[in-house]
Amino acid sequence: MLNPLLTPERKWTLAAMGSSLVGIGLARLAFDPLQAALVEANWFTDGAAAYLADANLIGYVLGALVAKWLAQRVPTIMLLRVMMIAISLSFLLCFSESMPFQWFFFWRLISGIAGGIIMVVASPTVLAQIAAKRRGAIGQMSLYGLALGVLIAGTLVPLLLTQGPTAVWLGVGFICLAITVLTWRLWPPAPKAPDTPLAKAKAPRAAYRLWLEYGLVAVGVVTHMVFLVPYLEQNLQMSGSVAAQFFLVYAAGALTGPFVFAYLANRFGIHSAQRVAMPILLAANAAMLLLSFSYFGVGLSCFLAGLCLPGIISIFLGLSQELAQGDPNKHRAIWGTATVVFAVTQAGAGYVTAFTLSRFGTAYQELFLAATVSVLLAIVVDLLPRQEHHDGANRVR
Repeated sequence: MLNPLLTPERKWTLAAMGSSLVGIGLARLAFDPLQAALVEANWFTDGAAAYLADANLIGYVLGALVAKWLAQRVPTIMLLRVMMIAISLSFLLCFSESMPFQWFFFWRLISGIAGGIIMVVASPTVLAQIAAKRRGAIGQMSLYGLALGVLIAGTLVPLLLTQGPTAVWLGVGFICLAITVLTWRLWPPAPKAPDTPLAKAKAPRAAYRLWLEYGLVAVGVVTHMVFLVPYLEQNLQMSGSVAAQFFLVYAAGALTGPFVFAYLANRFGIHSAQRVAMPILLAANAAMLLLSFSYFGVGLSCFLAGLCLPGIISIFLGLSQELAQGDPNKHRAIWGTATVVFAVTQAGAGYVTAFTLSRFGTAYQELFLAATVSVLLAIVVDLLPRQEHHDGANRVR
């Protein structure tokens, strides 16, 4: 007998949430505290560990680039399941210190490719099955897996690290595998892949502005998402336990953000929510740059950045829905390109950070400065006059 509480909409939302938890929440965010531990355990140098973090970002670019092509040729639900399995393997097969650096780099790259495909395909696949008035709320919750990933990275991963990096690789891998199994039958019916690729639709002019802003915002997101714990331990000389506590503050913000921005979007409109979120992200990076001498400043920075992690991404997902005007294929195309831009910018910032660390031994202060400037530019672009849309879809419902 079917559970009456588990309606199709809730099942599909849980599936999308599980995929974002595996694809980004664990594949990328769980590596943040692990990265510092790999250095402390002498598995890798600072620079090599940073390159492993960047491998995921590079893979994310590649995955976002091929996602639309694959989704047009492979049943999307099968594609999503295979990507979640690949991420599970990327952890499970890296448990041994004896493996060469290239092995770890390859699997971190695979996890990024899978994460990029999931980010482009999962939410639009689910939202195409949801009534228009519910898409805003479901879009917010479909990305809540990112917040749950921060929570797991800030609680379970430090506990596993007491047993060494091997325990983290295996523990997170089995969690990913369990989520894959639990969500296996929760996805909506798989749409048949088209016999021929869909004609390429011309993007509206407003999409170029969205892509530019999203790319600039990406630099502000990557600082805490990828490099928070290494920065706290290496630059600010915090112990692993203290850094873990600040990561929990980051998690608290991430768990709160989607609800805050969903309320703002519903009450004042998606564009108003965006104009609140970007200054918060600016403040998060500026606080780490200017107030890192105090625990209060670091905590404030972590909480504000956490608010924006899933929140600001879901806002741009909502903006892409607005531009698509209810067309699922157009939405996938706009959101897919936005994900590519976001991924390229993040990978570029990550690569420069890894390169600078390996050559000069320092890079994090410069990264936070670049992030502050980048988000400020995004705010300036957003304040420029925009062409108004008259489709009646100015609010996320």
